[in-house]
Order: sequence, then structure tokens, then C-alpha cells
Amino acid sequence: MFSGYLAEALAHGFMKELFLFVRPPRPLWPLNGPSTSFWPPLAFASLAAALREKIRDLRVAILDAPTLKMGWRTLENEIRRLQPAFIGIGEEAVSCVEGLRLARLAKDCGAQVIAGGCFFGHVAPQILQTRLVDIVVHGEGEETIVELTEALRLGGACHLRNVAGISFLDDGEVIFTGHRPLLADLDLLPFPAYDLLPVGCYGKGSRNHPQFAAIEMSRGCVDSCAFCVLWRQMGHFHGLHVAPRLRVKSPERLMEEIHRLVRKFDRRYLGWVDPCFNAHPHLPAELAELLLKEDFRLGQSAWMRADAIIRDEASGALATCVRAGLNEAYVGIERGDSQGLLALKKGEDFTQVRAALSILSNQYPHVFTIGSFIYGLPGDTPKTVRDMYRLSIELGVDKAFFIPLTPLPGTPFWREELWDPTGERFRGFHFLPNAAVNSPTRQLDRTLITCCALNWGLDRIQSYFKGLTSPDARKRRLTWRVFVRSVRLGFKLAFQAITGQANHFGMIFPRWYES
Repeated sequence: MFSGYLAEALAHGFMKELFLFVRPPRPLWPLNGPSTSFWPPLAFASLAAALREKIRDLRVAILDAPTLKMGWRTLENEIRRLQPAFIGIGEEAVSCVEGLRLARLAKDCGAQVIAGGCFFGHVAPQILQTRLVDIVVHGEGEETIVELTEALRLGGACHLRNVAGISFLDDGEVIFTGHRPLLADLDLLPFPAYDLLPVGCYGKGSRNHPQFAAIEMSRGCVDSCAFCVLWRQMGHFHGLHVAPRLRVKSPERLMEEIHRLVRKFDRRYLGWVDPCFNAHPHLPAELAELLLKEDFRLGQSAWMRADAIIRDEASGALATCVRAGLNEAYVGIERGDSQGLLALKKGEDFTQVRAALSILSNQYPHVFTIGSFIYGLPGDTPKTVRDMYRLSIELGVDKAFFIPLTPLPGTPFWREELWDPTGERFRGFHFLPNAAVNSPTRQLDRTLITCCALNWGLDRIQSYFKGLTSPDARKRRLTWRVFVRSVRLGFKLAFQAITGQANHFGMIFPRWYES
């Protein structure tokens, strides 16, 4: 919390203006544990660091309400006490309701509201028309946020028009200033302002992700999957068209970040936020060699491409990463049919996925593997979903996520008529089966829920037994926790689907949410 003296000084103008980044209270995803439900907001930490470095007469702070278990009443009191001049928000689609609620609170307190990220950046005209957001930042924002803040302090739309990478309203007209060129050298970025976060809360009490830190190796991607907004957020624009572009930090720069996280903030587990950790053929192994050289064996989780897993196993890079602590691999399987993969523009074929998972299972059995599947494409039937479920068992992943195709803004599946100025529609953008009456994939959702809750064939039982008897203690714990949470969620969704009970789309609203 902030001191009462600081709030009083800010209220009377005796101290510098405050730019406050806020992550508001939000529901919990039901498959996450309470100690790792909320990752450190790395984007806020990076933006705050840029502001703090470039604008010395501005105070910068981050308020991570859900990590602090701070509910809406407490958050409102805190914001009114601090009286920030600027409030930065950046929500995912599923949390649009919370983002709009926060924006309304910020406006009531007299702050100017700046929104950014993968959701707001793709609905800028719509979100600006609510009059709850003053500026929308597009793409990566370290340079933009500095220029924007300086322009806002000068006042007037004429200054905003000189800031590339933003949208705003001028006399009711949406002004887009054009896309800002991508940062050429990520090593020049300031170290994320972890000191502005409640660092000790991340991974506190967790045995599987203890003393957790979020960190990025790269920005962008090498592929252009149709369902993904992450590569678009950090992509390269040619006029109206965006193309994927991968940019990486040097291994030396990454070691500097890890040194600080370990020595200054006592972090022991790294969650790589990259859309694709192993997109670059050499960097992960080069960093792993440096970690091993300094005897840093930190637990690590990452999203990985199947074709790159095969490549890195052949070169020895994968083995090096695992020795350095990589123990949790997320693999986008998506589909087992070539037609479905083509529709999703997935740049891998299923034979590569099968081979990659075989490598992880046989060569690195202690690495916990999570595979994602997408259903709900045109032509999908209950049989498609049942086949997908059986495939997840056959492939032997330790945990499978089944995601209904979600029409996220920025993807080809988004339609303008899906916009909802209240944000309530986006509660359903949670990547979980729903089976609500108005769900476009209701029949497929019910089939999947039934499979998860009631299908207990020998192959599924053997899969859980393999994980529960693993020689690796961490894998045994993870298997047990995933088993309990998955079964609990499966039966809950099945009961709600059968009885027609209203639900919050499977999300969990904690007791402190309104406190």
C-alpha cells in the first residue's frame, strides 16, 4: 500500500504527478492454483520502467489489485486517495468488464485513462466511443507511452497527433496516428520495474512455481496462426497488413535480467511469456549454457513449437535447456486433421506434433507437458470433439486444454457486431467450454464436458497413473493437482449443463472481489 502522506501530498499538488498502472480485481481461471493465478504484469513493469527513465519529474507506480487480494471497494478508496493524473489499463477480452469498470472509476477521480494491449488495441474505435478511455496505445508501447505522456501534459489534440501508435477522439472523430515502427534493439529496453510490483506475492507458497517471475526472451513470432493475437500485437505493418516478425534479446542481456531477478528479488522460477520460446534456433540454448556455467538451475515454463522441438533435439539445444531448468512445456497441438490445421493457418503438420511429444515423453519424462486443442471450426461435430478427446489421451500429454474457437478482436474470426459496450459478452472469451444456451458451440461443449466428466477408459486411467507414479516429485504433484481440478471443473460444468443453471462461464469470483 502507499503511505497516507504521499496521497495527501499528491492531492494538494506538492509532489510530482502520478502515472498509475492498475490491474483491477478479476475472477480466477478455475484450473490455476491460488498462488499462481496472477502472473506479474510484465507489460506494466516494462512501460513503467520506460516512463521512469525518460520523464524524471513524473512519479510512476503499479497497483496489482488481484495479487494483493484487493477488492473493488478498497481499490476505489486507494485511487481516490492517490489522485493519479494518468491511469494505464490493459485487459484481456475476458476481463473487459473489469477494464471498463476501472476506466469509469478513473474518470470519476479525474484521471486521464490510457488503454493498451492485445484487446483494447484492436477495438480502439469502439472503446473510445464509450468515452471511458481517452487514448488507446497500439502495439508495443515503451516509446509511445513516453511521448504520449509528454503530449498529454502539454495538452491539446495537436500534440497528440504527433505521437505515432495511438488512437483518440477529436471532436467525436477517431484519430489514428499510424503504426509506430518496431523497436530494433530489445537490449536497449530498461530493465522491467519489478520493484514497483508486490514481488513477494508471486508464487508465494507454491511448491511447483515458487518465487515466480515473468520474463521475455523475444517479441513477435515466426508464424501467423489465424486464432492468435500475440504475433499481431508485435508484428510488422505494411500499410494495413501485418506480418510476423521475431526480435530477440541477446543472451548477455537476458542473463543481466536473470541476475537481478535472482539476486535482488529472490526469484527462483521463470515463466517465459514469449508466444514461442524456441522460435529462434540458437538463443534458448545459448542462454541455457550461460545459466549452467553460473550454476543457475531455475525452474522454467514456456510455450514451444513442435517443429522447433524436433530441430532442437537433433542439435542438442533441447537437452541443454532441460538441464538448465526447463520443466514445463506448453505445445499448441490444436488439431489432428490437416484440414483443420490449414483453416487455423497453423504452420506445422500433425506428424511433427506427434514426433515432438514423443521426444518429450521418452527423452525428458520429468518435463510436464501441456497440449492445447481448438474446436468449433465450421463443420465440427460431436464426433470431431470425441475424436479430439481420444487423441489427447493417445498423445500422452500430461494435461490437455480444449479451447473453443474464440473470435478475438484482431483475428479473422472477429465480427463488428460482437462488440458489447458493457463488456459482458466478453465474459465468455475465457477459453473454456461453456454449454450455455446462447453458446455457438453449445452442442460441442456438452460433448466435451461429458467426455471429461464421464469417460474413464483404461487409457485415461493409465495416463494419470503414469504421472502419479513418476520418479519426479514435481511431476507427481502437478499430475495430482491437475487431476483434482480438472475432475472438479468437469463435474461442475456437466451439472450446470444438465440442470441449465446460470454460471459465470466457469470463472471463480473470490471472496475479496468486491471487498
